[in-house]
Amino acid sequence: MTNRAQSSNIGLVLLLALTITGAGVVVGLGSSALADVQEQTSIDRAEHAMTMLDARTAVVGLGEGSVQTVRLGRGDGDYAVESESGWLRIEHANYTDGETEEIYNASLGSVSYRRSGTTVAYQGGGVWRQGNGGTSMVSPPEFHYRGTTLTLPVLRIRSTDAASGDTTATIRRSDELTRVFPNESDTYDATAEPYENPVRNGTASVTVHSRYYEGWADYFRTRTTGNVSVDDDERTATVVLETTSIVGAFPLPEKDGSVQVRGVAGDHSVTDFETSIKIGNGNGNGNGGGTANNLYVSFYVEEGDRAYEAAVALPTGIGNYCKNGPDDVDLRMDVYYHDESTSEGVHRWTDDDISSISGPVQLACEDGNPVIQIDFTSTAQDLTYGSSSVDEDTAIDWDALDDGPDPNPTTFAHDGDDGENTTYDYGDDQNLRILTRHYLAMFGPDFKLRVHHGPGNSGTARIDVADSGGVLRYDTIEDGSYITYLHVTENNVTVALD
Repeated sequence: MTNRAQSSNIGLVLLLALTITGAGVVVGLGSSALADVQEQTSIDRAEHAMTMLDARTAVVGLGEGSVQTVRLGRGDGDYAVESESGWLRIEHANYTDGETEEIYNASLGSVSYRRSGTTVAYQGGGVWRQGNGGTSMVSPPEFHYRGTTLTLPVLRIRSTDAASGDTTATIRRSDELTRVFPNESDTYDATAEPYENPVRNGTASVTVHSRYYEGWADYFRTRTTGNVSVDDDERTATVVLETTSIVGAFPLPEKDGSVQVRGVAGDHSVTDFETSIKIGNGNGNGNGGGTANNLYVSFYVEEGDRAYEAAVALPTGIGNYCKNGPDDVDLRMDVYYHDESTSEGVHRWTDDDISSISGPVQLACEDGNPVIQIDFTSTAQDLTYGSSSVDEDTAIDWDALDDGPDPNPTTFAHDGDDGENTTYDYGDDQNLRILTRHYLAMFGPDFKLRVHHGPGNSGTARIDVADSGGVLRYDTIEDGSYITYLHVTENNVTVALD
């Protein structure tokens, strides 16, 4: 009886001990879970408050109001306003002869909330969350890319402050909005040309140095198709956007030099392609009575498997062309195209009796000097399919590329604005505008249009590059990897914490 009673008492004690221990564990786990919930709630509240701060700062910074207030709320974390945290830089690289212009470089500043290992921060018009899992975007920054236009109002925090607990932020405008680009009062260092749209040549890049650079990089990747890179050591994110290059007048490049063509829209996008090429006598001066014998000039493209060339040749025996009339002589023009990825041979188009004194392809005279004028987008010049007549050394060795039978017939299997599809047999005619627009469409959106020229088997005529040039216009692509218009402003605010 006694042993049995003792066993019962021991069991009761053990049961009570287990109950107390279990209750302690439950209380401990519950307290930890409660603390986690409280911390998450505090961080969620901070995210909401920072999003409100983002919206109110945009109102003030973009000039729609002078003062705004936001209650950031209460919590166990700390608030801080910093004026020198992070910076943003805009560069225009290779805008001329390899030169790079730093268009803008200034600090961004930030307003942050920190609790334990998590930070929620406003910077550059966006809200970012940083913790053990890295950086994520809560709301997007003021970086707007649509079509080929980048609009970037740089919202800068120009004050410092700190607070904790129940905190209210007061946002005030600091200085007036400053226009960065376009801005006619600022000029490129190397060219003295004003900061103006459209942005031509080279690339434009935006670099952000920040604690939250990973979030900036993710945003750049999702909102543009530009080239995005990060530097973990420097804590920077960069997006590079190509310009749509030259649209309009261009100087004639040196022999085998090129005009960079970028951002050409699909289909038949070339609207205007004309050249005016003055003939010199080899010493850089106009011919002024020298010979124009046996000279040829061509424009050509080689990209991947595809090649194109349009060549115009002058005849022999024309002597001092401009002093003698000029007399009407026959010019010759060829257009060639080949795609090595197909089984077809070279496309050849020609006209061997073009009048030199009128029309879209002619040998004009200006101040006594011969000038080769070519309108590649004219409908008034026809060429015949199936043969060639320019026997000088063209830029591309078309006979070497002729590894298959010349296509007869061939079909322009390209939907454009010129009434295609169209099938051509030997002897069929087509105007120069359609040929130019069709073949150049094979190379978009980026390619180099090169120039080639020289005397044939005899003659001393030379191209006077300095006094020659052309016009090239085309519809540009609407794509996130290109930039045509850049709109940048600096918008300063202060934030006080109470």
